[in-house]
Amino acid sequence: MLKKLVSLLLIVVLLSISSFSFAFADDIAKGKITNISSYMTWIKENTNEEEASKFVEQIKTLPLDKQEKFISYLNNSDLMTKALTEKLEPGETKYLENGDISIKLNETNQSINFNPMIKSSSAIQYRRATFTKDIEIFGIAILENVVWVDYSHDGNSILGIQGCDAVTTRNFIPVWSLSWSGLHSWGVGGTRAYASADITFSVLYQGSITLGAGEIGVWGDINNLSGGWIKKL
Repeated sequence: MLKKLVSLLLIVVLLSISSFSFAFADDIAKGKITNISSYMTWIKENTNEEEASKFVEQIKTLPLDKQEKFISYLNNSDLMTKALTEKLEPGETKYLENGDISIKLNETNQSINFNPMIKSSSAIQYRRATFTKDIEIFGIAILENVVWVDYSHDGNSILGIQGCDAVTTRNFIPVWSLSWSGLHSWGVGGTRAYASADITFSVLYQGSITLGAGEIGVWGDINNLSGGWIKKL
């Protein structure tokens, strides 16, 4: 009888601790972006000092009504998911919420310095093609994803791929977690060099989790042009 009573008490205690833990975690998730003050505190604590200072100054220049809208947009999981997965063409900009939120795609193709172990022909060019997606609220950048590929060509075909990467260079959404996987490149022997990776995101808003995934890719060609794509998975 005593053992049963102890067991029941232990279960009650464990359930109480568990409930408290979930509630506490949920309060933290909510508290990070319930007001502009706590949001700026989060930025200062999770970003390097110089970048945080610039970002906070940008936020401060917004009128109070826009600051409140800024936070409400961050709290809207459907809206943020739409912004991340919105389909665009390279060089295109799309707007949400009557222009308050902008999503931009940009591509560049630049010459890079590369020193191979074996001396190469002067006709060989070394290039970096970069594909970038930016999300801004009221002109303030809150998210930037970048995919790039380094490649070489002689004007006729792709001779080699020297490297590639996919990174999130800015994420100022406190309860948005992003991760990359499946990075790979291809195209040697053809006229375009490619690289792509899968991005998975999870959003914690008021205790609920929304999951999504997409593929982001970039290409550079023998004419020193570049482009990219975003595909929802």
